[in-house]
Amino acid sequence: MDVMCFPFYSMMLALNRTKIDYFSLDVEGFELHVLKTIPFDKLDISVISAEYLHGDKKGLKSFMEGKGYVTHATLADDDPKWSQWSHDFIFVKTGFEV
Repeated sequence: MDVMCFPFYSMMLALNRTKIDYFSLDVEGFELHVLKTIPFDKLDISVISAEYLHGDKKGLKSFMEGKGYVTHATLADDDPKWSQWSHDFIFVKTGFEV
């Protein structure tokens, strides 16, 4: 099956939005690939949650740190509160007050 895809930045421009408060990304292991397509110098994203379960955890953290984000929280399956629901890093843009 073919699926039509558009860059996230193109969709945001079509909506006339360059400021995003919260962006949740869960694409089963392709999170880093998607994040690498985002022009962070043109989009102002305050908080990003990105699933890490199927991907490169270190690479994901390193990339986001290089884009000016800190890892604010890790939602992990070893925490019973989150075990069924989430395997995400919560990245917060440096300077954004949580």
